[in-house]
Amino acid sequence: MKLQSLYKKITIKFPLFFLLIFVSIAIFSSCGGKKKKSTDSFFTSSSSLPDSILPREKFVQIIADILTAESAVVQQYDPKESKLIRFEKYRYNIYKKHEIDSNYFMKNYNYYMKMPKRSELFLFIVEDTLQARKDSLRVE
Repeated sequence: MKLQSLYKKITIKFPLFFLLIFVSIAIFSSCGGKKKKSTDSFFTSSSSLPDSILPREKFVQIIADILTAESAVVQQYDPKESKLIRFEKYRYNIYKKHEIDSNYFMKNYNYYMKMPKRSELFLFIVEDTLQARKDSLRVE
């Protein structure tokens, strides 16, 4: 079976899928043992982050861009190109815009999603960022 025909049978919408991944990671990681690290606080300053980790504000913008791209892919129809291929193009452009690559993205993603409280707060910030973008587009 071709990947394209298999993909057409999958009807999960991208934003919903990404949100489900975030929530499941947050729930799954909360089931682990409780280790408290004061240096791993979500509220630490950017100067105390490891060198390879983007500041929270920058990573929130990247995640918001990715979720916006997923929404755009779901809403567009192009019989010549699959949604997956179109999303990959969007993601490539987002990585290029923010001067990162997929490995660097995943390293940051894993860092921010590692702790349940940190990931929950992070998702609230992303949601708030997306709402602010939506509100700024409204014409009143």
